[in-house]
Amino acid sequence: MEIELFNLEKIRGLTSPIKALQGKVNHVSNLVKNIEPDQQLASLYYGNDLVFKELAQLTKLVDKINENLKVISNNNINKFLQLKNYLINKYKQSIKDRLKTIDLDNENFTQIGLSLIENKAISKIIERITYIPSVTVKQWLDLLDALNQNTIFLKSVNNLREHYKIILQDKLKKELAKIPSNVESFTIEDFKRQFHITPELTYDKFIQSIEHKLTEEELKSKKELLEKRKEKKKIEELKKQQEEQTESYDSYLKFSNKEFERRLRKQKREKLTDINVTENKKDLEITEEISQKIEMFKKQMDKRSREQYINLGDPSADPIKLIRERKRKKKEEYNKFKDHFESD
Repeated sequence: MEIELFNLEKIRGLTSPIKALQGKVNHVSNLVKNIEPDQQLASLYYGNDLVFKELAQLTKLVDKINENLKVISNNNINKFLQLKNYLINKYKQSIKDRLKTIDLDNENFTQIGLSLIENKAISKIIERITYIPSVTVKQWLDLLDALNQNTIFLKSVNNLREHYKIILQDKLKKELAKIPSNVESFTIEDFKRQFHITPELTYDKFIQSIEHKLTEEELKSKKELLEKRKEKKKIEELKKQQEEQTESYDSYLKFSNKEFERRLRKQKREKLTDINVTENKKDLEITEEISQKIEMFKKQMDKRSREQYINLGDPSADPIKLIRERKRKKKEEYNKFKDHFESD
């Protein structure tokens, strides 16, 4: 087995001290830069002191050492980076050479390809058309002729038909068992006929369709009746109007001008008199059942108003406390409602 002298992890481990070295060099450079402002500040107070002069010489020496250190460090870092790039390129080239020399058998090749396809790294190449052509009409006709002459196939078809009839009869018995005893016989017979036409039909759906059909017919008949009443009322109004016009015309021809004017004035005076509307009034009889419904509606309204609005029964009570108490109750109701539906 071949042992790898270098891989990416080892190369990273060898070159990781470069970053630490770069950080230390930068730190030393910053320290040297900070010495110069401190030296200028000290020169204002200790400019003629012997110790300060020696310190100035040491500062120059440190600055010079720093410059030499930066040059040497940068040179070493560049060489190290070149070594890193060389090792990486060497590692890549060794991988390429190894891939070229590896002799993969069909099984390993298939496993690698399927894993790459599964991870969507590559796509499967379709080398040939994989669809199955449909059967032609001539082939279908030949097949049907052959099946019609095949006794085993014909016997199987008959068995399937008999089995299907048995299943339908069992289903019909179950649906008939659901029908209440007070249902008319003609409704049951109608359901049986519809079931044989549509085996998926259930008794509930059958009743719903009948109710829907009856509702549509009732609505249609009511609309027709209303239209007839409107038309009849319109005809009666036109007839009455024609009679009034005919009567006015006959009166105009029958009476003299003076008599006709007198009748017109009398008609106007009748229109100005008070109209007695008591004849059109209808007394509304309130039965005991209606009274109970009114009282029940009042109680519901009182209960709803007490729930929706704050009752300040005690005028000395603090409104803020009442609001907080109501908020707490509403929160409890909400949590109860929420827990109920989450448990479902």
